[in-house]
Amino acid sequence: MQVKVFEAKDMATGLKMVKEALGPDALILSTRTIRSGKFGMIGKPMMEITAAVDDAWQESARPVELPRNEARHHWSDRSTNGCLEQGERGPRQEDISYQEIWQRGAAERKAAPSFPRPEPPAVSQDIHSELAELRNMVKGLSNRITGLDSAALRGRPYVEPEFTAPPANHAAAIDPVVGLLTGYGINQETAQVVARFTRDTIEKARSLSSADLTLILKAAVARLFTTQPLLDGRSTRQRRISLIGPTGVGKTTTLAKIAAHYLGRFGGRIGLITIDTYRIAAVEQIKVYGEIMRLPVEVVIKPRELEEALDKFRDVDLVLIDTAGRSPRNGLDIQELAAFLRPQWGIENNLLLSAATREREIEQTIKRFSILPISNFIFSKIDECDQLGVLLNIHYKHDTPISFLTNGQRVPEDLLMPSPADIADLIMNDHGNLTHG
Repeated sequence: MQVKVFEAKDMATGLKMVKEALGPDALILSTRTIRSGKFGMIGKPMMEITAAVDDAWQESARPVELPRNEARHHWSDRSTNGCLEQGERGPRQEDISYQEIWQRGAAERKAAPSFPRPEPPAVSQDIHSELAELRNMVKGLSNRITGLDSAALRGRPYVEPEFTAPPANHAAAIDPVVGLLTGYGINQETAQVVARFTRDTIEKARSLSSADLTLILKAAVARLFTTQPLLDGRSTRQRRISLIGPTGVGKTTTLAKIAAHYLGRFGGRIGLITIDTYRIAAVEQIKVYGEIMRLPVEVVIKPRELEEALDKFRDVDLVLIDTAGRSPRNGLDIQELAAFLRPQWGIENNLLLSAATREREIEQTIKRFSILPISNFIFSKIDECDQLGVLLNIHYKHDTPISFLTNGQRVPEDLLMPSPADIADLIMNDHGNLTHG
């Protein structure tokens, strides 16, 4: 590789010098501005260009050797080492004029054989087919866009029809019963189960009114529910019931309703325990309920104290335990709660769930609280829901009995101990009568 340094007044002149000296394949290694001459730092700035060319390029670029007296001088004496044999000198620049060089070059180009221009490759049949397919696609899209209602699409993104239409195996499109059930908030999977239960009955009936169909569906929904009444009679043994669940679902109010119902129906002895020492005024709230109903209240801070409180209430018929609300996302809090409610103490854990919560969040709550043995579900705030299909969706998936439903904040009125038929009736009917006021 040959490396040379050039000096020029500007970059364009320098590049021209590099090309003339080293050819078009020369590489520019570096450039910098220098000041030379007798004036030093205040001299006129010059461009210093360092360029290089590979020796292999010079060999391939060597011109065809002509007789010595006709050789064209193309390189300066400093750069002829790669073009002339060692010890030889080319003709001087003034021996051959530029006009003669141009004329000889034109004559050589004219005498050179001409080759036919290559024909472009033939387009294959596959490419023709692909082009035709693309044209058809563009034409189809153009027809679709032309037929769109611009007023209907204003403010809405365009969606292809195949994505807006229901799939071919859409259950609601095949079975109208499924479509009816989903209108009550029952999901597709559970609705298909109910439809299978009722298919034979509906097919055997020659004609069904809307009321008859509703009765058939209610009976099928009721068959899927299991309830666990906790206040169906005065127990011969002590029952210990705890209310657990996330924050804000109404555990303390529901506990007061259960205590009031038991007192009103059976007049037994009840003991109240709270381990909710996190929430502000939580202890005072349950103490107020205890004073109104004249029930003893024990406040527990440590698991050992809960055992002592249970021993203190060993002669009562019913022990109700209120707990602090725990976020389902906080696993440490739920583990701390599990340290209180130990299985050996015979406590029935009732998980309180808000029916007004999204079904996905209810599923997450059940999953996180499942580190505790859950005996029953209690659904609160059913009066705040437009649809109650979520009760069937959750119960069918987990098969955990339902002990209570709450439909308001009034103590003790807004507490329901439903049967399966009662829950089916709530799901399939307009339950506006659940609200008060």
